[in-house]
Amino acid sequence: MSAQELVACLCQEGDQHLALGEPLLATAFYLAAFSCHAPSAVRRVRAALAEAQGAPVVATLEAWCRGDSQIPAIHWDGMAVVSLTGTQASAFLATLCPDHPAAVLHSLASLLAQGRHQEVVQRCSTLLDAHSQQALELRLTRALAWVLSGVQVDAGVAGYLQAFATSAERTVAFVRTHQQPYLPMLISTLQDYISGRQEAEDPISQQKTSCQGLLGALDPGGTWSSALSPEALLRSGRYEDCRAACSRALESNLMGSQPQGERRAGLLVTRAAAALFLDCGAQDLLQDLHEAFRQSPSGARRQFEVVLSAGDRERLLAQAQEAADLGFAHFQEAVRSRAELRENSGRELLAPVTRALRVLLRVAPPGVRPALATRLAECLLLAGDAAGARALCERLLRPARPEDRADYRARGCPRDRAPLLALRGFCTLHAGDTRRAREDFQEVVEHGPPHLGSCVRALCGRGLLRVLEGSAFLGALDYVTACRLQPEEALLIAKAYVPWNQRGLLLTVLREEGRRMLQRRPDLGLAGTQGRRSKAVEMDRPEEQEGDAHGVYQLALLLMELDREDEASSLLGADALYRLGRLEDTHKALLLALSRRPQAAPVLVRLALLQLRRGFFYDANQLVKKVVQSGDTACLQPTLDVFSHEDRQLLRGHCHARALAILRARPSRADSTAHTREAIAYLSLAIFAAGSQAVESLLTRARCYGLLGQKKTAMFDFNSVLRAEPENVRALCGRALLHLTLGQQQEALDDILLALKLDPRTVVPEICSLKPEAQALIAQGLWSHCRALLSQPQDRRDPLSDEYARGLLAVGETLIRIDAGQLSGHILLADVLIAVGSYEEAGTCLQKALHSTPWSEAARARRGLLWLKKGDVQAAVRDLQCLAETDAQELGFLLHRLEASEQQSLSQAAAREANALLSSGQPGQALGYCSLAVLAGGSSARHLRLRATCLAELQEFGRALEDLDRVLRVDVGDRDLPTRVEDLCSRGRLLLSLGDGAGATGAFAQALKLAPTLAQSSLWERPGRAPTAQAFLCHGQTCLEEQRYAEAWTAVENGLLADPEHSSLRRLRARIRREASLGCRLH
Repeated sequence: MSAQELVACLCQEGDQHLALGEPLLATAFYLAAFSCHAPSAVRRVRAALAEAQGAPVVATLEAWCRGDSQIPAIHWDGMAVVSLTGTQASAFLATLCPDHPAAVLHSLASLLAQGRHQEVVQRCSTLLDAHSQQALELRLTRALAWVLSGVQVDAGVAGYLQAFATSAERTVAFVRTHQQPYLPMLISTLQDYISGRQEAEDPISQQKTSCQGLLGALDPGGTWSSALSPEALLRSGRYEDCRAACSRALESNLMGSQPQGERRAGLLVTRAAAALFLDCGAQDLLQDLHEAFRQSPSGARRQFEVVLSAGDRERLLAQAQEAADLGFAHFQEAVRSRAELRENSGRELLAPVTRALRVLLRVAPPGVRPALATRLAECLLLAGDAAGARALCERLLRPARPEDRADYRARGCPRDRAPLLALRGFCTLHAGDTRRAREDFQEVVEHGPPHLGSCVRALCGRGLLRVLEGSAFLGALDYVTACRLQPEEALLIAKAYVPWNQRGLLLTVLREEGRRMLQRRPDLGLAGTQGRRSKAVEMDRPEEQEGDAHGVYQLALLLMELDREDEASSLLGADALYRLGRLEDTHKALLLALSRRPQAAPVLVRLALLQLRRGFFYDANQLVKKVVQSGDTACLQPTLDVFSHEDRQLLRGHCHARALAILRARPSRADSTAHTREAIAYLSLAIFAAGSQAVESLLTRARCYGLLGQKKTAMFDFNSVLRAEPENVRALCGRALLHLTLGQQQEALDDILLALKLDPRTVVPEICSLKPEAQALIAQGLWSHCRALLSQPQDRRDPLSDEYARGLLAVGETLIRIDAGQLSGHILLADVLIAVGSYEEAGTCLQKALHSTPWSEAARARRGLLWLKKGDVQAAVRDLQCLAETDAQELGFLLHRLEASEQQSLSQAAAREANALLSSGQPGQALGYCSLAVLAGGSSARHLRLRATCLAELQEFGRALEDLDRVLRVDVGDRDLPTRVEDLCSRGRLLLSLGDGAGATGAFAQALKLAPTLAQSSLWERPGRAPTAQAFLCHGQTCLEEQRYAEAWTAVENGLLADPEHSSLRRLRARIRREASLGCRLH
């Protein structure tokens, strides 16, 4: 097969792989074809490039030229195609694309092969000045030209080192692919360069170190490594070279892999030993030792003992221990300086501490290892590895031999177990196992002798668990105890051991419970409510309070360290100093808090109290004024609870006096609202300070709120006073007035009545201070209430009860005091006196009220009632009858208070007087007596007939008809038939007088039906035969016209009974018969 045929076959195979998407194999077949016959292969690939299918081929050739990938092995016709190199790929690419950078490198390689070194140097420099994309490759090519020239060897080595420093992997790959023929010469040159630096006594040259790295990368297994081994360099005292050699050996390269196992451990220990001898610091050597023991503990220990003497090992232990202690101290300082309570910053500082401790556990004597392991467990917990710390604690707490367990239980909690138990408690707490954590903490606290630090940790842990379980007071006691034992340790535990998401809750609970400890005294609130207190804090002895204050102060210092921006914690500390009697320190603490927030009302009011206590009244007044101007007084109740009763009373008196002075100033109307609000602020402060003695301030503030129109707020203050003092008259009056303005008249009346029962003299000025309209409303309400009580049915033989009597008398007297010119008050008081049986006093009251004015009908009626009580019935009748017609309801109210016998005698006397007046022809004067007889006699028929007769004479037919109707509604039966017939006739006559003929004939017809003879006799007398017959005639005619024949016939028949000879009635009867001839039966 000719070369052209072989190329065609190889190119065809390449085309197939390219079509299948396998550019690597396709390019390899094209390269094989190029190696057989270059022109044919070039034409075939260029044809593919023209069809836009050869781009992957060019990219693959470019990668092979750069050494980025390996040329795959290919087989054709059962034979393997070999001898495919990167140089061939460069030539192929240069032939395909003459301007491609790889083609440039290929041409430069050709010049190097021809020995034209200076020309290569010039071309590379020119291309580098043009910012070529192949800068690294051009620098390496130029460096090789310098080395090969033999004139500028150092410059060539420097170029290699520069390229190696820029990209070690690309440098080594390019040298191995493009400069492989020159590699032995290049290695020899690098060895000579290193030797020259050694002879120049430059052991720490950076260039020498880089050269060693490049040499190791190009020939890691060469003859030079044994002469420059790390162990040999360490023994010869070349510690810097030893470290560099170890670093090179530990680094990975392109042709090999990192050393593992004992080899790696040995190198790390050797490098750590060199660092120790160079005094480079403990961190690097500890990191190497930690990694060495992790790779191979046994190999690392052997190497450790080989390369280090006993003295060196002691020095290394001391450095490691110092590094661990110093690192942990730095972590503690970082924890204390955390700005945010919930953050866990600084944990990265524990990583070197943990490495140092792990190294120490490997190389330290057995006697100190338990303490090191405990510290390691602590570091793991603080670093966030609670599971790892718990596992380590479990292993350390486990007895070495099973038979030792009984001894452990018998010894309780030995000193060396206490730290581990406390640590394990926090580990289980982080894991959520609160029961196990509580057991560990409790064991540390209960058993002695205690390890102080562990006891503090256990107290803090148990306190946290108690807080989470709801036993806040007990938890706070644990933290108080811990702070008094070791405050710094307690701070570290709260900021680092406590889980981050529970620190905020812990801070809040401890702050609240600390304040409750300072408030261990009887509550002074108006409602008398007591806060939550356990039996442990019910005692109130001074020495116990001082102990509480000292503990709270220690707790406050802890809280201030936990959150330096928390104002409440700093105020808690200031309050504790106050309770301890350290007033100067309290003043300084408050001034510091004030500097942070100048307008903070809680700080200002504390300073004001303190200045009052110290006698600086001007300063106190200015501070109180600032509190008032801030408007933030609602939060001061818990603030003031801490201070002593005497200091609170000083503040109360000052604020109350200031408020009264403001209210007495009487500013202009435009400024009155602002002054009232200012007074309210002072009064609010006084109320907070006074507690149960705030009645005066509450009353004054309620009135101020009323002036501002804030009625419901004023109502709240009045209610607060009445809860403390239910019989406070001023509060009752104030609330009554508010009820009145809110339209709640009944509630207002209830409060006024209760106040009147308690102290009428105080109530009257309150009512008189109102507007006339409001006074009238209250007076009317009081009058109506008393009248309703007096109108209630009761046994007339018994007077009113004492309670009712006192209330009614108070109301009557109050109405007189409100307006003595109003007769209603005097009359009401007289009614009350009559009701309670004080007739003489009632008369005196009426005489005083009416001595200079004519007696009104109401007053005369009361006088008549008094005459009746004295037995003068005639005089009583004369005074009472005047009210019978003008105000029957009022007369009924008076008669309601009389006994039955008195009413009977009164009605009889009135009837006699009425009959006498009617007989003498004085019906006008008789009417009052008739009405009195009706009202007093219980509306008897006899009295009603009498009044009807009187009214008829007065031609008041309508009222007379009403009375007769009331009489007729009573069924008197057959025994009084004449009277009933007469009543019907009288009713008919009245109806006839009113023009109601139909009604009149109906009444006449009923009378005629009951007793015709009696009815005829009465009707013939009045109104007479003719009028009666005429009435029936008119009614019959009307019925006939409406074709009501039966009614017309009945009217005619009744009319003929009244007057049988009446011709018109006879004619009407005949007419009715004729018109009813259709067959209706009329009779």
